[in-house]
Amino acid sequence: MDEPLIKQGSNYKLQLRYKKEIFLVIISATIGAAVSPLFFKTPFKSNLTCSYKSSMINDNIKTMSFSKEHIFYNEIAISYLQQNRNQYFSKFTCTGDENDYGAWKERLCVFYNVCYNKDDNRFDYFRLPHSTPKPLFYDSSEGMLFQFGINGKPSPFVTLTVGGDTPWSPYITDETYPTKNFTKLKQIHSLIETRFAFDNIGHGLWEDFGSISYSMDRLNIKDRKLIIMHYNKIDNTSLFRTYYKYVIPALTENPIVQFETYVKSFKTNYVCFDTLVLGGQMHVFPKPEMKEYHGREIIYYNWRSKMIQYNGFDPNFVPKRHHITITNKSDSITNNSGAKRHRGIANLEEVEKFVRDTYPKISTEVIEWHTVEFNHQIEKLLNTTILITPCGGVSMIIPLLPHGAHAIVMDYYVTKSIHGYVYGESASMEGAFLNHIPHVRKQYYQIYGPQDYEFDYPEASDTREAASIIINMPRLQLLIDKAIEEMEF
Repeated sequence: MDEPLIKQGSNYKLQLRYKKEIFLVIISATIGAAVSPLFFKTPFKSNLTCSYKSSMINDNIKTMSFSKEHIFYNEIAISYLQQNRNQYFSKFTCTGDENDYGAWKERLCVFYNVCYNKDDNRFDYFRLPHSTPKPLFYDSSEGMLFQFGINGKPSPFVTLTVGGDTPWSPYITDETYPTKNFTKLKQIHSLIETRFAFDNIGHGLWEDFGSISYSMDRLNIKDRKLIIMHYNKIDNTSLFRTYYKYVIPALTENPIVQFETYVKSFKTNYVCFDTLVLGGQMHVFPKPEMKEYHGREIIYYNWRSKMIQYNGFDPNFVPKRHHITITNKSDSITNNSGAKRHRGIANLEEVEKFVRDTYPKISTEVIEWHTVEFNHQIEKLLNTTILITPCGGVSMIIPLLPHGAHAIVMDYYVTKSIHGYVYGESASMEGAFLNHIPHVRKQYYQIYGPQDYEFDYPEASDTREAASIIINMPRLQLLIDKAIEEMEF
């Protein structure tokens, strides 16, 4: 048997926890800044697996020291059944709807002692040996369920990606937990599949990778040694290189690994996980699909703070002088070949001149964000008091603004009903997400008709996807003046 990695400790002395976490964050940010260029040169060739193998010494566990408060709180563990301590079995706990099996797209779970079976390409779930099967789920209409499914048919239990495109459930096997030809991984692992991260930073930051942070917060897990397994192929795009350098290290000290490559690196038939986090992928943009509940605010804010801290800045920094930043959306992956722009500000030059002339004592800057490294984007945003931006992925930088800043974000005019908006309305594209970012005050620049937009190319007809905003200066001044007034004291 191979047992690499870390034997986990308990979470003790709650009163010391937060001081130690701040100290560790500062240290990890310093170390991360020093070594990130090394990772950036070869972003998807890590020595992670090699380090695991170097920890294998026959059947013994070579432990590595790390802070004990970065794991679960202790759970009750009382020996009553005189069970063989070397005989493991599977169990799980979830948050989400535990009375409706069909609500799997919103479910978040932690599975214990499940093994990936390489021969059958599945995750095996092991019942307690020599015990009568116990119910796994309590469905309000189907009753007690003893399988991961309904009426004897396997059904999804969680999803690995936002929207449910990658359903997952384990296979209950009659076999006992492996006693030979297996690798037992003691570190906490998470299995995900990204949806839009390869080409959309808004979805990548706040849904795909953000969901990992949200899940850890919701489950009360603190572990800087988390192993994130990417279920599908890791795309070597410029955005993924950005995530690899500036975003993923905010979640864990370890580089992300591709699941198939990772499990194949262990030369055993079974790869067993002591603790596996699954599900919890959260919609943050589509208004009808997003679950409104108290608590989104703090998990969004925590993720914002982790990213800012890792990149060497203070999440609580507040600027002492005004600075207006205007977004020039000059690049988009969805540009039509004949388009002048994509979902930008149509009269950008006029807007810039108006702002500079009207507020001459306030510094003003026009930025093409795709030309700025992510850590420098954070720095610029933390020094911005008023951000003027189109909607779309480019507006997903808004949560990185400082406390009390104002964001003037463009709506769009609805010509095709979608996401709960109907024809003729002024729709806030990211409103369902931004409405849960209370530390920034949003001024939605509303769009009332064709006079407020122009299509990006001649044959366009969908204002959501292919129209740029014509900003009216008196209306813009009204919103800027409101922002300045509210930041007066």
